[in-house]
This record gives sequence, C-alpha cells and structure tokens, in this order.
Amino acid sequence: MGTSTRSSIPRRTALKYGATTTAAAAAAAGLAACGGSGGSGQTEVRMWSWYNEQEEVLPRVIAEFEEKNPSITVTNRLFGSPDQYLPALQAAVSGGDLPEIFAPHTRALEYGRNGISLDIKSALGADFTDQFFDSANDQYTLDGAQYGIGWMAQTFGVFYAPEMLEAAGVDGEPETWDDLIAAAELLRDAGTAPLAASFNPGTSGLDFFLPLITQVTDDPTWYLGLDQGEEGYEYTSPEVVEALELFEKIVQGQVFQDGAGATQGPEATQMFYTGRSAMLFSGSWTPQGLGQDADPEFVESYRVMRTPAISSGQRHWTANQAGAGWAVTSEERNQDATLEFLQFLYSDEQYSTLMNESDSMPATKAAAETIENPIMKQMTSWLLDGDGCPHIPFGPGSSEAGGPLSNILDGSGTPEQVAQEMQDAVENARGSSS
Repeated sequence: MGTSTRSSIPRRTALKYGATTTAAAAAAAGLAACGGSGGSGQTEVRMWSWYNEQEEVLPRVIAEFEEKNPSITVTNRLFGSPDQYLPALQAAVSGGDLPEIFAPHTRALEYGRNGISLDIKSALGADFTDQFFDSANDQYTLDGAQYGIGWMAQTFGVFYAPEMLEAAGVDGEPETWDDLIAAAELLRDAGTAPLAASFNPGTSGLDFFLPLITQVTDDPTWYLGLDQGEEGYEYTSPEVVEALELFEKIVQGQVFQDGAGATQGPEATQMFYTGRSAMLFSGSWTPQGLGQDADPEFVESYRVMRTPAISSGQRHWTANQAGAGWAVTSEERNQDATLEFLQFLYSDEQYSTLMNESDSMPATKAAAETIENPIMKQMTSWLLDGDGCPHIPFGPGSSEAGGPLSNILDGSGTPEQVAQEMQDAVENARGSSS
C-alpha cells in the first residue's frame, strides 16, 4: 500500500503474513488490556501503523485535537515497515493489549470475526461510513459489519510519455486491451518496451489481474466472494478462466516488458522515467515517487490514463481499495475517546488538508473533491465515477493465488491449468492456517 514507491514495497512483502492467524490471537479478544490510560485522569488513545506519508503533518492534527480535548492524549507510533509492524501487532493481540486504533493490514476481517476489532459502522453509524468510497468499505465488510475504514485509497492506471506514443504512431490513449496490443506492436517496432509492470512478487501481479475478473463479470463484488471462499466461487470458475484468457492474450500481445515476471516495482518505475518503456502500470503513489526521482522535465510531461476496458464502451474498471486503513479495538475502556478522535481526524477540514499536504489519495468522497495534484485528481475522479474494484486479497490464503500467474507470463501453463493451480495454492494455504 501507500502513496510512494518507498511504501509500496513493504506492503507487498508483508502480504505473506496475511494468510495465517495464531490461536492466541483469537483467544486474546477476551483478555483484559493492560495499557492505554495515562496518568492524572488522562485517557490515552494509541495509534499504531507504518504509514509514514503523514509523519510530518499528522502531529499538527493531534495537537489540535488534544487542545480541544485536554483529557485525551493521542500517541502515534510509527513502525519502519510492515515487516517490523506485524510481529508487534500480533504480540499485542496475543497479549490482550491492542492499541485503540491500528492498521489491520490484511487481517481486518479476521480480527472482526474473532471479536478483536470493532464494527465501526455499528458504532458510528452509516452516516460516517457512507462518506468513504464503496470499494474501500467493501474490503472491510463481512456479514453486514464493517471492521475498518480507509485511510489512503489506492488506485491504479497507465502512466505514459505522450511524446513516445506519438513518435511510434500511437493515435491517442488506447481505450481497449486490443487497442493497447496494437499500440504495443508499434512501440516495439520503434525500439522501446511498451508497458513496464511489476509481477514480482506474485502478489504484485494480482494488482493487474484481479481487476480483469471484474471486467469479465462487470461486477466489483464478484471477487469479494472468491476472496472469502464463499460457496459457488472458485478459481476454477468460468469467470476466472475467462479473465486468465484475457491476461494470456495481453501477454501474448507482448504488451509487457521482457522479463516482466521477475520485475519488481521500483525497477518498473525506473524503466518508465528513464525512457526504456513508454508506459507504466502502477498505483497512485507513483506521482509522489516520480516527483522525488525523475527529472523535473519528465515530471511535467508524463500523463496517466485509465486501465483499458475489455471492449469499447465498457467501464474502465480500475484496481482500487484502501491501501491503508484503520481498525478500532473492541475493548470498551477508551472507546468513547477513540471514536471522538476518529471523527475529528476524518472531519472535512482536517482530513482533506492531511491528504493534500502529504500528496496522498483520500478514501472519502468529500476529500476527493479537494485534491490539488492534477495527476492525483484525475485518478481520484475515476473513483468518483464508480470505476474502483477489488485488488487486495484479504481472505485466508488468497494472496497465494498470485504465484501461478507466472505460468501465464512465461507461457508454461494454459488458463485452465493456471486456474487449477491458483485454486490448489489457496486451498493449501487455507488448510495450513486451520
């Protein structure tokens, strides 16, 4: 997750931790917490995450809240990466001393199921949760309860260098995958890689592949059923096979750079801003990273377009969920103060300013209307248009589905074979976590 290249790598590294839960974590829901209250009648609200994008601006908001609420102290603890954060979070869960507000990572629904985290929709009402994008709410919702809220949305698109497309004879932005395949041939003839993309680790490939399932079904809720292992949803289902056939078509159309299966995010981004590829498939943290790493002239000239549609006139479904979010402990002791701070944090004047000042993509519709960065504003508009769809595996074992995609990339497996391999990988992961 994240709004910068720095943050996107750890999110993917940490997905491997999302498939399992210790028995102690489930039992810890009933343990009495031993921390969270300050001295002299103070109530302490602790926040834990690795979200460093707002490191410089969030303290101002906390200070304003504490000034208005002198009996409440907010302590924001930042970890360096998910690799450092997740073991600490699991230890806190097991020990029954979970921070009042925490980044749930891919375990949001798992913690909700086990009574560890609060149903925020029930606690604050639909008026509060309805302000978020549907795609962000959906990822945290199970059986009508919502166990998290979005902090930073995360959208994907195709970044491109207009002069390179024009020089190769590409006429405008490709609307469909067929258009992109045709453009790729022109770009390769011109001596450049068409579209740089990251498929290493395999979970990065899910950012690209899972929206293809939504394109095939035209239903952004279909993958949610697959992710949670609901009856009637399997990776061998015709919908997934059809999406794999589309993926195979894109691969065989030589849309991606050579060696895409071994390419990690920073390498793909570097290919783009150094002119070795004309386009880049990446997320909404990219403008921040390019602003830091690319030449100013390049930063002024690049553009972004929607992910191509399955056919002309169809919706341009784009990968979107909250790459960062918050959950609230179900422990009642400091709950009133916690919810008071959460509402303050998401008030229009606070949240919009935080997102703009940190060049982050907001998860609420109102804040999306105030985006100032032109590229970020354009990408956010796709969410306002309702084009967002799932791409983050939250279900038990779901992240293991990304590995078999490599067999499409290297041509060693048919869509039907890869679908079965995905099903087997996920079932094995679910079995090992039971």
